[in-house]
Amino acid sequence: MLWRDAFLTALVVLMALSFLPSLRKSRQTPVPFDPGRPYRAYTKDFDLEIKAGDLDAVLAASPDRRSAERFPQVDPGPLYDLEAELAGRRADLAATQQRDRSPSDTIVTLLIDHSGSMRGQPILFAARAALVASDLLDGLGVTHEVLGFTTARWKGGQSREKWLNDRKPSYPGRLNDLLHVVYCSPAEKLSARHCAEMLRRDLLKENIDGEAIEWAASRLRQRDERQKCLIVLSDGAPVDDSTLHENDDLYLDRHLRRVIGEIEQAGDIRLAAIGIGHPVEQYYKEGLTISSPEELESTLVQLINRLLHPSA
Repeated sequence: MLWRDAFLTALVVLMALSFLPSLRKSRQTPVPFDPGRPYRAYTKDFDLEIKAGDLDAVLAASPDRRSAERFPQVDPGPLYDLEAELAGRRADLAATQQRDRSPSDTIVTLLIDHSGSMRGQPILFAARAALVASDLLDGLGVTHEVLGFTTARWKGGQSREKWLNDRKPSYPGRLNDLLHVVYCSPAEKLSARHCAEMLRRDLLKENIDGEAIEWAASRLRQRDERQKCLIVLSDGAPVDDSTLHENDDLYLDRHLRRVIGEIEQAGDIRLAAIGIGHPVEQYYKEGLTISSPEELESTLVQLINRLLHPSA
């Protein structure tokens, strides 16, 4: 019996060793960091910039839509309740005093992270904060817009499919399809109906922050207002698995830092951020970290007041 057990053990070991070469080949070799390789997008052919009202038409055709059904639906009811509450406050205030509606030479952009980790309470409170901020800025006569950023697909989308068809050239750069959403432009008023679109189960995917901030900044730079402010709401570092897998682990992180540094150095846009459980101070000179989504509304109001009245 002993010799038989020994024989079986040796046979198992030999079989395991025979598989090792194939296991070594299948293991992903980390992509080395190359400081001389600039950030780029493999293709921008599939990137989208759309209004919130057009999301259904775009996402309905996505093959990811069915998989999103496993996530619980967030009830938009609190947004409509908040909108009614804010309208009541405005009516009460108008009855007692005249609000300052003098034209302002300022524009504020709110840019909201739509990564998958924002799903549930974080995105609900981000939408609530956007409504509160919009109401505040509207009351002050300050022009503003609300934007969101994510990707059109998981796992690279059509950008990755094109790269695969092109025989996977090395260091492809950003390898997913951007989806940038305009909830309200400077000429529009933000509503609960707009914000309810943020709660869609099929919307939140990956987050490529650097290009989103470049997009928001480019919109601001087309405006004539003298004072321009950009506020980012986020809960984590930039992540897109398709891009990071084929470039290197810090590819998106380095680009985000570079974009932030360029804007802060240019000085024409006041850039600030609020991180939900994420230390945004490591990226932004004007960064605030909060511990829970429930703190977003009050923190955002305080930040806006600080940006608009820096000497106060």
